[in-house]
Amino acid sequence: MKTKCTMCKAFALLLLCTCAVAFGASEPPQDDAVKIVLDILRSGDQEMQAVAIAMVKDMSGTEVTEALAKELPHLSAASQVMLLSALSDRGDAAALPAVNTAAKAKDASVRVAALRALGQLGGASSVELLAQAAATATGEERKAARDSLYRLRGPDVDQVILARIPKAEPKVKVELIGAIGERNIRAGVSALLETAKDSDRKVRIASLRVLKVVGGPEDMPALVELIINAQSSSDRNEAQKTVAAVAHKIEDENRQAEAVLAVLPKVKPIPSRCSLLSVLGKIGDNTALPVLTAALKENNTEVQTAAIRALAEWPTPEPLADLLKVAESSDNKVHRILALRGFVRLLGLESGRSAEELLQMYKKAMSLAPDAGEKRRVLSGLGNVESLAALQMAGSYLGDNSLSREAGSAAVKIAAGICDDFPKEASEVLKKIIAQTKEADPLHRQAQEAIERMEQP
Repeated sequence: MKTKCTMCKAFALLLLCTCAVAFGASEPPQDDAVKIVLDILRSGDQEMQAVAIAMVKDMSGTEVTEALAKELPHLSAASQVMLLSALSDRGDAAALPAVNTAAKAKDASVRVAALRALGQLGGASSVELLAQAAATATGEERKAARDSLYRLRGPDVDQVILARIPKAEPKVKVELIGAIGERNIRAGVSALLETAKDSDRKVRIASLRVLKVVGGPEDMPALVELIINAQSSSDRNEAQKTVAAVAHKIEDENRQAEAVLAVLPKVKPIPSRCSLLSVLGKIGDNTALPVLTAALKENNTEVQTAAIRALAEWPTPEPLADLLKVAESSDNKVHRILALRGFVRLLGLESGRSAEELLQMYKKAMSLAPDAGEKRRVLSGLGNVESLAALQMAGSYLGDNSLSREAGSAAVKIAAGICDDFPKEASEVLKKIIAQTKEADPLHRQAQEAIERMEQP
């Protein structure tokens, strides 16, 4: 009986809307329509509630918003969630006080719905509530708070976010800092440069990460200072990533390392000096190569290590000769291994070298590899060389149990690239791999598939 009454009210609401259209009115009589909607919302019939709430979205007038918002706390949790969504769609800030209250409700689903609605209805006044919720909530509730904080509209929202940071507790400060990045608040750079020195580690790391997004080329000197004055190794590593990311925003590739090179000669503390050398490797500006090769000859082992690592992660093959020299002649075993790994890595980059040149360099690397682990690295890179000689080199290690996996993988890759020119030789090596591996072995299947592709017309 109750459901029938509710259906009658829903029908009455629909009839009011229809009559209003028929007689040229833009909306149904507000008092009657709102009363029917409220009766339906109180009924507990979710199907009818959905119908009523769908109509609420199109009913204009602040008085409608206020009446619905007043009823909000008296509804069931499920009905509150639906009504909060409808109020959000209406976009009327008159619902804001009720939504703020709902954001602190006992029911988690209501809180989530209210936090989502704040992204549509809220403004500068909602910054603190959303940041606090994002800092203290978990799961879907935290996500809703963050999303709304990032979506808030209004001329003063960004300014309020920046103004709240200095006095906020660390957890809230982290959320406000994240909002600077998500909202791309360029005016927040100066604030971030300060929070990057905060006593709380999470605040510092969050600041450095957001500076990657909002920092610009003009901020490079200040960002480099963050590396020099870093409070810990983790801060220093994050600051290096930030400096490299912002440096890559500089259009002239030969000026990307300019800010680092300008201060490097004046920096004496070894940790800071090593960090600056490391960031040069992440930037990859070729004008920095002479500085790094010079650092290889310094008397300090840590400085030499930093220079080798920087050259080893260079984005282009230019440092190959310097790394090879270290791998061949250094008295330090760690330096030789680091240089060899960098040498093998750079061989895999596009260089314009012929397959024969590359093969000779891989053979050189193999002769310098001190153990099976390093030899496996060389063989993994060898798979990129498409030549018969490279296939033969890979095949020669198939009988070595400690190297057969990498040798087989390299051979399959090379064979796929040269099978049209050397079908017999490719087939022989592939069959050898199949013979010495089990059917369930992925390498066995790869070799078998390669032969099947070769046999296709």
